[in-house]
Amino acid sequence: MVKKSIEKAHEVRKIRKLLKKYYAGEVLEKLVSASYPVLDRVGYDGLEKIAGVCSQLSGRTAVTLLEESPELIDRLLKYGDKDLVTDVYELCNRVAKYSEGTAIKLLGLSPELINRVSYEGLVKMAELSSQVTQEDGFVAAKLLAISPELIDRVGYEGLEKVACLCTQVASDRRFIAALLDMTPELIDRVGIDMLEKVAYLGSEVAGYSSRTAVRLLGQTSELIDRVGYGVLESVVRLCSEVAQEDSFVAARLLEMSPALVDRVSYDCLGKLAELFCQVNKDDGFIAARFLDKSPALIDRLLEYGDTELVTNVYSLCSQVAQDYNWRTAVRLLGITQALVERLLMFGDKKLVKAVYGLCSEVGRYSWRTAVSLLEESPGLIGRAGYDGLEKVAGMASEIAKVEGEEKATSFVRGESLEYADFFESITEGLELKKVKPVLLHYLNALLGYGIEIVEAQGDRAATDGERIFLPGRIKEFEEEDKNFVMYKVLATHEEAHLEYGSFDFELMRVHDVVGRIRAKYMGAVK
Repeated sequence: MVKKSIEKAHEVRKIRKLLKKYYAGEVLEKLVSASYPVLDRVGYDGLEKIAGVCSQLSGRTAVTLLEESPELIDRLLKYGDKDLVTDVYELCNRVAKYSEGTAIKLLGLSPELINRVSYEGLVKMAELSSQVTQEDGFVAAKLLAISPELIDRVGYEGLEKVACLCTQVASDRRFIAALLDMTPELIDRVGIDMLEKVAYLGSEVAGYSSRTAVRLLGQTSELIDRVGYGVLESVVRLCSEVAQEDSFVAARLLEMSPALVDRVSYDCLGKLAELFCQVNKDDGFIAARFLDKSPALIDRLLEYGDTELVTNVYSLCSQVAQDYNWRTAVRLLGITQALVERLLMFGDKKLVKAVYGLCSEVGRYSWRTAVSLLEESPGLIGRAGYDGLEKVAGMASEIAKVEGEEKATSFVRGESLEYADFFESITEGLELKKVKPVLLHYLNALLGYGIEIVEAQGDRAATDGERIFLPGRIKEFEEEDKNFVMYKVLATHEEAHLEYGSFDFELMRVHDVVGRIRAKYMGAVK
């Protein structure tokens, strides 16, 4: 018993003497206590080497490392003897010259890394960590944390490739942290070669928005699956160009890209960006609000037409914003859905695209006039057809070139003296107001009571049970009398709904009707 006490006291003196080279006071006493388990595993020589490693560290870190060392040493001894243990500590000691944190991280991972790549591989990892640390210690620490996963997926060579990639794109800490966190998953989903391309794209985006770059990484595999890398690259390049003018619009557009990229053309995305760059210069709130509404509006327009129609809409609004007034462009965008719905009463998506194209032509001379023409187009088509709209557009362009946009805009709106005569000269067919008195007399005779005739919004006849709606003009035939017959046919059809009770419903008679049905079908109806 006495002998053991003497031996222990001797060991304590040796340990204290060893550690006094580096530490003093309370830290020294804690290190002495933490050193006993290490001494039991690797002996005094081994402890001396480990103490040398600890001397490179701050006092608290040194104590923590010595306290955790027995467990770590036990794990290392599965792959070799105490010489391996001391070699690992000395290896990490060399890394500590560049970064204490990287050295500790490497030491903690050393059993896993030796298991995967042997001690020789760990030596390479230490060299790689030292190199990366000199470039960026943050990257080195993050890279080490995922190194076992990466080695499992792509081997040491792949790990080197990722390390090189990260040091080259490490311009933004938030982005590089996300890249490293997502690297194993991205390698699984898109491969290491595609990872490299995506990393450079993301670095480009991080130059104007690290938040967006991080989101791009999260969306990468989905976007590549949906539209391919080429389209993704084009969208990122577009947004990077936009960022030179407006980083907010660029970032928001890129974040919206999963909802847009396979719905609209590349040109449409460009026009959308141009429009909201103009808006954002003066009012960021409105720009953000309408940007957020864009996917829903685009989806609705695609129900009415195709990507060409969507492109036409945003192209026109973009030009209005640049050459006339962004507030007018935003207002026009806000009424687009209702405007398209009205135009579809007179034709299909080809008509709608033709109207937008026609207004864009007028915009070459005056965008103010073009906007008015677009807003008035459903009414003009209803009265004179698309051919009539073309003639109005042509005349408006001539007036804008010769007399200015003020007179051209007044002409389109029907506010000028020339309008009435010009419109009368291009209008064809038979107007409802011309035959309305005769039709009223005819319908009153059929019904036996007075009925109101109202001009319909489109070219379809209808009734609501109290009024009859008829088109404002019919021009199915060249002869006026045949168009009048068409009015009578439409009016008679709607009158029949009223005469024969299509809109009648008497609740008190429901029981009698059900009784007759039961009797006829012998109780089949329950």
